[in-house]
Amino acid sequence: MASDTVVSQFANVRLDAESQLAPSSFKTTSADVCASAVSVTGTGLPPSPPESPAGNTVAAVVANPEPESPALAAAGTFTNFRLLPAELRLKIWHMSFLPRTVELHTRMAHYADSETHDGTPKCQSQSRNPAALSVNAEARAAALECYTVALPLFAPPSRTPTFERPGDLLQDSDRVLYLNLEEDTVVLLGDLHYTRLSRLLERFRQMDKPARRRDAGADKGKGLRNLAMSVALWAHEVGGAATLKAFARTVFADIEEFVLFMYSERLPPPGWMGGPCVLEKAAADTDHYRRFVIGRGRQFRVGDGWMVVGQHPMKVADIGFGDGW
Repeated sequence: MASDTVVSQFANVRLDAESQLAPSSFKTTSADVCASAVSVTGTGLPPSPPESPAGNTVAAVVANPEPESPALAAAGTFTNFRLLPAELRLKIWHMSFLPRTVELHTRMAHYADSETHDGTPKCQSQSRNPAALSVNAEARAAALECYTVALPLFAPPSRTPTFERPGDLLQDSDRVLYLNLEEDTVVLLGDLHYTRLSRLLERFRQMDKPARRRDAGADKGKGLRNLAMSVALWAHEVGGAATLKAFARTVFADIEEFVLFMYSERLPPPGWMGGPCVLEKAAADTDHYRRFVIGRGRQFRVGDGWMVVGQHPMKVADIGFGDGW
């Protein structure tokens, strides 16, 4: 009976007859133990079959457990997280709130469209909110302490399926974009509209929560700290740098980091489902960067660097649209 049990347990382990003639690598998984995810892995000739308790030789493969691969370990879960002290759990949640780069875009300006809704410019976004907002009540409460601004988003009416046709935008009741104005970078796509841009930044100042600022008695805060815009909006042959300097002294006065990125489209790439945006310093050895530096970008140069916009010299970057969170 013991012999039959052992034989049936490893009945699905098949050894190639050729592997007994020359060293080879093989990997098989027993169907009877697949529920516990145990794989049999070895290199070279198979070991000699052991003796069964009844004294009979059985065809069995005995393998030592191997260390878990990094990919498998990364896919696992820490089921004891809920057993940690609440203070430690909250620290872990807050450590997971990293600075993000999110995109906002607007439709082509049209005279018949209303620019704002209750003072908020009508913007759309395909960026995702932090995952912690959808985990549980504890994680959401911690996330809302960090992401204090909930920006309403808008969408075209059903009869206007694209953003390029006239027709007023309707508020999307199912979506807002949560932001940390101190840490997150907002990437603005679309055409330059002074009124729309100034109203958006002013709205951010009004939404900057006093509880997170030292000057809690003030009516409004600094608003958005990090802003990125397309280089195509400013790189005019005449007057581009002068216009940006005028903005730098007024609507961009509180911006701590201003970035011009090499992307001229009004909308995100087709097929992009709303993963992270990534701003990377433009590589000096790329053709488009060299053309910009020796061409229209010269007007933004000051000595060996870039002109100051807001609090610091501006930066020039490439933008990428990725998948995931």
